[in-house]
Amino acid sequence: MLSKIIYLKYGELTLKGKNRVNFINLLYQNIRNALKDIKNIEIKKSFDNCVVKCDEQDIEKTITILKRIPGIYQIIEAYFTCELDMPKVGSIIVNKISQKINDEKIKTFKVYTKRHDKKYPINSMEYSRQIGGIVLKEFSFLKVVMEQPQLAINIEVKEDGTIFYFDKILGTGGFPVGINHKALMLISGGIDSPVAASLLLKKGMKVDFVTFMTPPHTSDEALNKVIELVKRVTLDYRLHNPRLFVVNFTYIQHELAHMSNKSYQITLMRRYFYRIANYLAKKYNYSAIATGESIGQVASQTLGSMKTIESVLDNDLLVFRPLLTFDKLEIIKIAEQINTYEVSILPYNDCCSLFVPKSPTTNPSIKIAEAIEKELDFINEIFNDTLNKYIKIIDYTMNK
Repeated sequence: MLSKIIYLKYGELTLKGKNRVNFINLLYQNIRNALKDIKNIEIKKSFDNCVVKCDEQDIEKTITILKRIPGIYQIIEAYFTCELDMPKVGSIIVNKISQKINDEKIKTFKVYTKRHDKKYPINSMEYSRQIGGIVLKEFSFLKVVMEQPQLAINIEVKEDGTIFYFDKILGTGGFPVGINHKALMLISGGIDSPVAASLLLKKGMKVDFVTFMTPPHTSDEALNKVIELVKRVTLDYRLHNPRLFVVNFTYIQHELAHMSNKSYQITLMRRYFYRIANYLAKKYNYSAIATGESIGQVASQTLGSMKTIESVLDNDLLVFRPLLTFDKLEIIKIAEQINTYEVSILPYNDCCSLFVPKSPTTNPSIKIAEAIEKELDFINEIFNDTLNKYIKIIDYTMNK
């Protein structure tokens, strides 16, 4: 009996030594959670791979989801047969590739064999040679080549049967979400921060989000845009159930408008973003805060600006900047891959874009920033009020 399977390879997880089992178990649980809406799903994990079975009409949808799950290196649409007799396996393979050869006008091929069951009497090289002979006997116009074959016939001989496949899809890679600590991502409605969040998810972190709104200057559409970005970054909450902290920043922003040196407006605004993130990180046990900053992209992302802005944080709080060395085109490419780009470019202004001064400083001083803050008579009172009264939590665990 021949069955179609989705064959998953772990990649980086195989380097984890004694902790490998923990990584695999968490990845297995993440896959189960992500695919729980797929009917008749079967998932079987093993030490170096995972096999997913579903109805044939759901294979494409299932693969689309699996491509976004961190921890999966390769996704392979494969065939499994209980047959171990090599000539019979060769006959099955010939039947499967006949249509493929005709449709894709294939002229060259190569057979790759991996013998998981070392007790199997034919070694990998000889197995490949004999399967190649069976294929050539059926398709005399084909030619075996050692490099860059048009058709790669991959065979894995196991104790309970044989798996074979032709094509591989690259997965997200990385580690399963939840294997590392939690981070709090400062998210705007722009392109960068959702991409930065997706890279942290790829490294196994759970990511929650904080956004800053200034009603009535920012609209409900601006907040809905951020909510949609969180949804897409987490693959409709399949990767994990995040929190989104929505901060009403209007009162702080109005007080900042009274500063004497307008070139420091973005610097001070972001210093208060960081102060609020610092408060949330301590209250909710985040190991780090994270941003979508990239060196030199805007005035607040020079090294001098970053130093001045992050100086308000507690010394033991890390700042992650996954996009630090990325250029804009690289960031846009990832945004398109994770399906956030079209949302990010919707024309709803966020807090940062609305209050950019004409000539923002690119090399702010910590001493000058602190001196300007001391000029603002009510800033500390308004800041404390914001922490106590103007932070709303949207908890996506309530959606499950």
